[in-house]
Order: sequence, then C-alpha cells, then structure tokens
Amino acid sequence: MRAAELAEGGVLRLAERPVPGVPDGWVLVRTTAAGVCGTELHFLEGLLDPMGIPRVLGHEIAGEVTGAPAGSPGSRVAVYNVMNCGSCRYCNTNRDRLCTRSRGMVGFTADGGFAEYVIVPERNLVPLPDAVTFEAGAVLACSGMTAVHAVRLSGIGIGDRVLVNGIGGVGLMLTQVAALAGATVLAVSDGAAKLDLAQNLGARAGLVIDDPAGYESLPEEASRMLGRAPDVFFETVGTRETMRSAFRCLAPGGSFVQIGYTSQPLHIHPGALIKNELRILTSAAGSKNDLETAIALAAQGLLKTVIANRADLDGLEAAILNLRDRRVLGRNVVTFA
Repeated sequence: MRAAELAEGGVLRLAERPVPGVPDGWVLVRTTAAGVCGTELHFLEGLLDPMGIPRVLGHEIAGEVTGAPAGSPGSRVAVYNVMNCGSCRYCNTNRDRLCTRSRGMVGFTADGGFAEYVIVPERNLVPLPDAVTFEAGAVLACSGMTAVHAVRLSGIGIGDRVLVNGIGGVGLMLTQVAALAGATVLAVSDGAAKLDLAQNLGARAGLVIDDPAGYESLPEEASRMLGRAPDVFFETVGTRETMRSAFRCLAPGGSFVQIGYTSQPLHIHPGALIKNELRILTSAAGSKNDLETAIALAAQGLLKTVIANRADLDGLEAAILNLRDRRVLGRNVVTFA
C-alpha cells in the first residue's frame, strides 16, 4: 500500500508499505478520507514528537472496514483516534483523553490514516450514517469532536456571549456548536473570507484582525459587537498577543479556553485572574461520545463541514504547508480512490 511517512528531520516522504497485519481486538480499515490538521504541521516543524520514526501521520480518518476478527466488513466508519482503555474512571465519565492506561493516539503513537489501509482498535470505530460523507466523517473525527468537547467543557448555555478567535477548521466547528448551545458568537479571524464562512454557519458578528497590534483594541470591540463582554473566549491561535488579549476581553467569571498546541508561553499574573474569578481551561481532542455527538449533529444537518481542498497523497505536503500560510478556508482532506 502507499503511505506518507514522517521521517527524520521533519521530512514527509511517500513509501510503499505492506498492508498491516491485524492483531486481536483490532480491525483493518480501508481509508477513504483523511483530514489534514494543524497538528500535522506541528509534527513537520518539530513542535510535537510522533514517538517513533518513521510514522504514518493522519489522525482524522474515515473509511470502510475490510477485515477483522470481529466486526462487519464494508461498514462505513469514522475512527476515534484516542486509544483509551475504556474502563478507568476517566473513560467511565466521558473523559477518554485523560485515560490513565491510554496507548496514545492513532496518527501520533501508532500509524495513522495517510495510507491506503490503517489498523485501529475495534472499540475505536464509530458508525458513519449514509447522510454523512466520508470526507465529513474524517473532519468530524478531529475538529468536530474537539468543538463538542470544548463547548461542553466550558459550560456554555443559552444567552452566553462567546468569542471564537481563529476561524480555521476547529474555529468553524466551535462557532456552530456554541451557537447550537444557545450562545451569541463573535468570530475573529485574519481574513474576510473566513469570517463570511463563520457568519454563514452561525456567528452573529465577525471581526477581521490581520495584525498582532489589532488585538489591543479587541476588548472594546468585542463588548461593542456582543453587547457586553464575552463569557467564554475560545483561543485557537496561540500567540502572546492573542492570549493576553483574551483575559482583557472576558466578563467577570468568564472562561479562557485554550485549544490546540502553541510554542508560545502564556504570561498572566494570578491577581488578574483572582480579581474577576476568571478560569483557565484547556481542551484537547475529545471523548468517543463527543465524536458520536458530532456525527449525529452532522447527520441531522445541524453541523456542517467545510472542505477547502481535496488532494491525493502526492499533494499531502502542500496541503499541510498551506496551513502555515493560513490560506485554508475550512479543512483540507486527502482522499483515496
């Protein structure tokens, strides 16, 4: 089978590999679509360690079951990428990502979906309804479940004011899920085209900030556009300027929610938090139930995926590098014939 491997020095290379064998409790999935996440860029740039080289990346996977000791060959599935134990106190309370006996993640510590076939634990399969395309299923298997998880974690409710900073693949999902939860959403991005997408998908208002200095005036602009200061600030950009601005934006009792990885540190004096009882929350991936919820919402037409570009494995590296230049409107997806 063809696969894209991350090799030494952050080099992505195409390779021919044997179709992997299937251990007990695992299944073989023929990959139909695999989403391209900013995490892949972090691997290439060395911010994240894949824990094994060469490693087939790709943690957003949808396809068909082709063979397994158990299961139904031909079944349409999305893959939940966290290889949790399913029985610890975290798994039993829908906090799978915190599993104390986790074996890591598909596409991180085990080979992922940028290959024609991938093996995954059978318990990680989530049925994909006919109403949800393989491409949508792949995107939901990361950005969709991430948004559901983060919104649940933040406790957003009807009438809350929410700011989503960064309208990439996750930001678009956050906008929709927060709006579905009853919040009024302000989307902040570096380009008008991204804001058009966000406003078409549920954001009440949008603001373009294409320069770090523009975040100095964000607290005033956010209060004006939302009618009052936001209760929740979802941070997906992760620069010093954006994170500093977030705490100046928040209403008393508000929550800062950091999503995704950043190489830049967060600097804030505890007194600034204590004064207004602000909360810092971090959100990574989600539970299997979060993915199931995202897929159910998509099947009902309530959660939409935006596919920016489709490529085969030969175009994967360009699709990843486009994320660095912030040129992607939605999510890039690798498709397999």
